[in-house]
Amino acid sequence: MKAIANKLWPEDYKLFDNMEGHYISENEKSFFEKMKYKMENEIAPSNDLIMFEEDNEDHIYIVRCIYDEFIVGHGLYDHNDNEFHSMNLSEALNANLKELGFLNRDITLLNWLRERDYNGIRYNHNYAFM
Repeated sequence: MKAIANKLWPEDYKLFDNMEGHYISENEKSFFEKMKYKMENEIAPSNDLIMFEEDNEDHIYIVRCIYDEFIVGHGLYDHNDNEFHSMNLSEALNANLKELGFLNRDITLLNWLRERDYNGIRYNHNYAFM
């Protein structure tokens, strides 16, 4: 019996279509290809840590929930700001980190990831498989 892929939000299908062939680096291509696969095929009932706050100087973290929901947050163990919960990747990547109170500069999560060329992204931290 073949498993049926999770159906993504229309915004995410559009995001993946728009990104294909327009990646700014190999790391960006890898990010979008792996995220699409995970979102369609890899459930994360116990969450999937995509970016750990201690792996970057801005202390941003990204968590994938179930299939295609995301939490973006900021802080360390002893202090965390409010988290931003998005229903899809497109919404998460368009989140403005200054407006969320996470950074003091006007930048979206997508542009922040691009600046760091996706350094620190984890593709193997689905807690369901650990």
